[in-house]
Order: sequence, then C-alpha cells, then structure tokens
Amino acid sequence: MVLPAFGLVSEILPVHARKPLFGYVTMVYSIMAIVFLGLIVWAHHMFTSGTPPWMRLFFTIATSFIAVPTGIKFFNWLATLWGGKIALNSAMLFACAFIVNFVFGGITGVALAQVPFDIHVHDTYFVVGHFHYIVYGGTVFVVFASLYHWYPKFTGRLLNEDLGKLHFLLTFIGFNLCFAPQHWLGLNGMPRRVAEYDPSFTTLNQVSSVGALLMAISTVPLLINVVLTAFKGEIAGDNPWNALTPEWLTSSPPPVENWLGEAPLVTEPYGYGHTPDNESSSSSVKQVA
Repeated sequence: MVLPAFGLVSEILPVHARKPLFGYVTMVYSIMAIVFLGLIVWAHHMFTSGTPPWMRLFFTIATSFIAVPTGIKFFNWLATLWGGKIALNSAMLFACAFIVNFVFGGITGVALAQVPFDIHVHDTYFVVGHFHYIVYGGTVFVVFASLYHWYPKFTGRLLNEDLGKLHFLLTFIGFNLCFAPQHWLGLNGMPRRVAEYDPSFTTLNQVSSVGALLMAISTVPLLINVVLTAFKGEIAGDNPWNALTPEWLTSSPPPVENWLGEAPLVTEPYGYGHTPDNESSSSSVKQVA
C-alpha cells in the first residue's frame, strides 16, 4: 500500500527542494527490492499461529531485510532535502511529515519482525499503532502532499496555503496524539478489538481519542479549501512550481490530448540546481521537431 507513496514523494521533494532526486538509480532498485521482499514476508502475521521454528526464522530474516532498501530510500530523501532551497508549503510539509512518520513506523516494524517481541505484543495496540504509522502516517500523508502539489494541474487553481498549513498542523498533531500512545498501551498488554480495558489505560486512551478527534476536525479546513478554491482560488498558471517533469509542461488543466502539439522532450526531468531556476525550464526541455 505504501509503494505508490514512495514514488509520489520522490516526485514531490525535488520540486520543492529545488534539487535533483539524490541517488535516483538506487531509489529505483530499492523499490524493486521492496516489491520482491514484500512477496515473501506474509507469514510474519502468523508467528503465534503454530508455525514451525524454521519458518519463523525465514520470515524474520526476510522481513528484517526490507529495512535495508527502505533505509536507502530514507537517506535518498534526506540527501535530496540537504542543502536545498526548501519551500515550506503545504505539499512539502506533508511530504516531510511522511518521512518522520514512516521512519517511526519502520522502526516498530523491524521490532515486530523479531519473533520473541512479536509474540509479546501480538494482537495488542502496539500493532494498531505500528500499522497506522505506515498506512496513515505514510500513505495518507503523501496523498495529502500529492493533492496540494497536483491540484493546480487538474484545476488550474492553487489551494489556499493558510488553510493548507492549518490542515497539516491539525493532521500531524492529531495523528501523533492518536497513535503514538498506542505503542505504550500495547507494550503494557492492552489487547485490540475489545470493548473494555483495564482502568489503568484510561488516560492514554483519552489522549488517543483527542488525537482522533483532531484528525477528524482537520478534514474541515481541507474541504473548505477544496470547495472555495474551485470557485475563487488563485489562478495557478501552467507551471506554478517551475517544475521540469512532463505533466507541468502543458496547460493547467491540460487539454484532452495532454498537449496541443507535439509532446516536449524532457532531457533532465530532475535538473533542479544545475542552472538558475529561471533558465532551467528552457535548458532541460526541448520541443520535439
């Protein structure tokens, strides 16, 4: 579920950091490694189901190995940001928050790959917290980043940045308030899928509920932003981010056939920083004869 998010965030970061994607080749190969390893880790969900020791060992090793290509991608993203001219707009804030959330979710994932630890926290709220740091903190945060990044392309208007940053703050704070405490609850034995729990867990469950409420409230500025911008939003122009990838080299929104004439030949789609920004589009894009 998070693989598409890896690709999306790898497209968003270079544009708003004004730097080429660091280690493009290793980024691509690491995605392929995750695709392959992802096919042979499924039994890590069943360490407590009576699987034989040899099978536990195999799936522990396979699951732990996923941390290697994932770690490569993490450092690729950090190196892309390092020294860049970072624009802290809504798209970039959600993309950077994805990195923070996904690292924490990845660390707890490596812990869950170890059979003794997995047996201890199996079917507890630790698993709930880990899962949501990957799926919501990872995938959904990148969906929001992508919405702010590509909304001008399919509407021709820019989303309001003040509402976007309010959406980000409520989402980021609410998400971490909701799911971070669940790791402690799980470590201390609170099972998931139960209607009642030990009274000693009350405070952290209340904190988690407040976080969930904030996440729900965060949807309001997003919806207001999308609706208002559709009618009264700032005109974006064809390429508001001064990006070099092909989708930004046509009108916003694009015509039915994407380009009115021949599609442009992009010679350096990640050539940010190689030339001054005001020259980059002309130097990296050539019209096909």
